[in-house]
Amino acid sequence: MDIHHISSLAAKTKPNQHFYTQVLGLRQVKYTVNQENPHMVHLFYGDYLGSPGTVITFFIVPFLGRRVNGNHDIYGVYLGIPTGTLSWWTTWIKSQDIEVETTKHGISFNDPDDFRITLQEIDESLQPNQIIPTSPVPAENQIIKIIGTDWIGPDIAASEDFFKQYLNLNIDQNHRIEVGQNQFIQLIQSDQPDERTRFGRGSTDHLALASPTDDDLFSAWSRAADQGWEQEVYKDRTWFKSIYLRDPSDNRLELATVTPGFTVDEPLETLGESLVLPKWLEPRRAEIEDNLAHQSV
Repeated sequence: MDIHHISSLAAKTKPNQHFYTQVLGLRQVKYTVNQENPHMVHLFYGDYLGSPGTVITFFIVPFLGRRVNGNHDIYGVYLGIPTGTLSWWTTWIKSQDIEVETTKHGISFNDPDDFRITLQEIDESLQPNQIIPTSPVPAENQIIKIIGTDWIGPDIAASEDFFKQYLNLNIDQNHRIEVGQNQFIQLIQSDQPDERTRFGRGSTDHLALASPTDDDLFSAWSRAADQGWEQEVYKDRTWFKSIYLRDPSDNRLELATVTPGFTVDEPLETLGESLVLPKWLEPRRAEIEDNLAHQSV
């Protein structure tokens, strides 16, 4: 089971777009709105195709306050870069006046909303059709995919049981969950189990894992009910179908299908260049566009 995408919160559209397209060099592959709150912009970034496993999304919440990392959190994202490119990336990120920390994994730094990003070399490469020709990052250095995140909770033993029982995933002695080739979820025991988490700038709303087919997704929904896990909702997001549930730490997990993908409602050549709405929101397009025009900062 691979990582599908990760979704977080940001306060402003333009700084977010600049960072992810002009600093990290990703492609904006979908410009849309939060389907539950269409007054909120939802931006998707990834490789040229918007391939599952490369996609980072942001809900833009104007005037969003600071977050409090309390007793549970999905903290930051680890991104895979080609072997031998860490030095280039270090120089490049520093040239953008961004503070860089060297870690045992690679380099870490924050986006404009203090969402933590770690770049780590992996022995993989992008396929030619995944390369973004207009990216400021040279083709040979471009980000390959999401490789992991830190999953913080007040009782990681309970989270381990969840991932083992529900998804049958392997967990090593360091509480690291293997979820795909060079991909992981690192379980971390919260050091402040009594502190209430409060979402804000840079908070992660959810991590999504890939479900190969609709049948697999529906089976996972039934299995969650049978095993007594906290279920939230099933949604058809147009580009994929999803189910949402909570682990015992109260972190939000999504399972999402890998098809039909982002080209189901706009051409590959112009992905993410104009506002796309699900069909049930099209009657409200004028209202939505007018609202977004007043918050496009």
